[in-house]
Amino acid sequence: MPKIAHYTLVWSPLHQAYELHKRAYSGIRDIVTESPTWLAWVSQISSFAFHGRNGSYTAWKERKQRGEGYWYASARIGGKMTKRYLGRDIDLTLPRLEQVAQELRLHTPDTLVEKDRSHHVTEQQGDSPAGRKIITSALTLSQADPLLATKLHVPQPRPHLVHRPRLIQRLEQGRQRALILLSAPIGFGKSTLLSDWLAARAIPVAWLSLEPQDNEPERFLSYLLAALQTYDPHLNTARQVLHHPLHPPLMEAVLTLLINDLLRGRANGQEDFVLVLDSYQVITDASIHQALSFLLEHLPPHMHLVLSTREDPTLPLAHLRGRDDMLEVRATDLRFTPEEAATFLTEVMGLPLSREESALLQAHTEGWITGLQLAALSLQSRDDPEAFITEFSGSHHYVVDYLLKEVLHRQSEAVQEFLLQTCILDRLSAPLCDAVRGQGGSRVLLDYLERANLFLVALDDEQKWYRYHRLFAEALRQHLQQTVPTLVPELHQRASRWYEQHGLFAQAASHVLAAPVSQPDPLLELLTARERVVLQLMLGGASNREIACDLVLSRSTVKKHILNIYRKLHVHNRAQLIVKARSQDDRKDHLSIWGAGEP
Repeated sequence: MPKIAHYTLVWSPLHQAYELHKRAYSGIRDIVTESPTWLAWVSQISSFAFHGRNGSYTAWKERKQRGEGYWYASARIGGKMTKRYLGRDIDLTLPRLEQVAQELRLHTPDTLVEKDRSHHVTEQQGDSPAGRKIITSALTLSQADPLLATKLHVPQPRPHLVHRPRLIQRLEQGRQRALILLSAPIGFGKSTLLSDWLAARAIPVAWLSLEPQDNEPERFLSYLLAALQTYDPHLNTARQVLHHPLHPPLMEAVLTLLINDLLRGRANGQEDFVLVLDSYQVITDASIHQALSFLLEHLPPHMHLVLSTREDPTLPLAHLRGRDDMLEVRATDLRFTPEEAATFLTEVMGLPLSREESALLQAHTEGWITGLQLAALSLQSRDDPEAFITEFSGSHHYVVDYLLKEVLHRQSEAVQEFLLQTCILDRLSAPLCDAVRGQGGSRVLLDYLERANLFLVALDDEQKWYRYHRLFAEALRQHLQQTVPTLVPELHQRASRWYEQHGLFAQAASHVLAAPVSQPDPLLELLTARERVVLQLMLGGASNREIACDLVLSRSTVKKHILNIYRKLHVHNRAQLIVKARSQDDRKDHLSIWGAGEP
């Protein structure tokens, strides 16, 4: 019977040589095959795993009562354990090991007999002019470790969705490149777009939905091979390796066999196809990233890799971008346009909204699809849509619950602290964040937030200034106010001091207005928080239209705020308002509060 293999002999395409690895660690043993040292080593062990050019199996020694014993090769083929004679210790040469690997491979049947339907899946690959193609694929790693068939199914497009021809056309252009990367925060419709594209164009596909448990080399490769078998059930690689330990040093060899198998399929006239790895952000294992990089570097010409992820993967993206071999689809591309938002709200969600109301809600959410969905669910039970849309923000309980659970609470403690301390800022830079937090390291954290697609929007090409997505910032601010309200004034005061030191007095004034002060101006105390922001913009010279754009409000709402300010401050127009502001210039404690005058 096969023994537990503590050693592995593997062919390395990278080094063009056989390497011997010990299972307990990934280092290479210093031993030359077919040498006296090799023969002595073979005589002392009872088993090893072999992954050669022609296949894989477990080699094990059956000891006799007399004599040195005999070596056999065992591999599971078609659900059955198959055995081949290797010879004595002295017979274990590399040609002999490869010869038996080839014999086992040739013994593999062209198709697997479906004996147990619980370990098989029928996968529908979409419509084509020739009809629907139905294929059956083996889905078990072993009797004790079955693969979950639903992870290999392409999600069916929803019956009512917003078709997006502009993005489907972009994805089609990606079929001329090795990698299509969809990288955006949660809720931007990445998976929905992919399933719609695949169905609309009837593209042959191998699909794998990843989970955190797949962040392990052997499990990842097993699912990867099973997914590819839904495209080509005749792939031999899966049958050779699914029942052998797949340690990191062997992944490159396994992928070499896989690539060769796929190239043989290409020679037999198979059409182009895509391999989709959905939710790739759950993969953090360096050996898996390295294996996928190897696959990308040697990708068969008829195969294209599609990654859907919430954060940029640790792959050679710069290299692929430099040789124009990657198509990138990001949050700015995926967000709903005003037209798409109107279609979603009125046709899909069935809301009786005007074009202006839909556009305003699209602006509030910045085209974030899940944000629009949450707003639409609330609107279905409202009799006053205009008032709801005007006041809709990230502090709405649907939005707060979603973003806290799906985004904030999934981050490390250091990242959560950074997000909460800097959410009071309308614009972020590393020096400003350092000042507000009272410590360094903000540059590194901003770089991480950008790579992780944590609702951070770059405001320049130099990556100096950023802002948070509006709803995300508002949700964070509410959470900050609820959890550590005493910290809020101090954060605003630090921000105000930094802006004042850098000559940005309007921004400094806005943070003074936002922070409670020990002796507030009795007039300003009458204003609401939103009215204070409007006041600050008015004193900065902003028009009604500019205020509406900056705060994402309708002009009628801005006009209402301005009339309230006039009434509460006992003025009738902007000129009187400016005069009243200047009358405070001799009171230093009010200078920043009103945002008027010079330092």
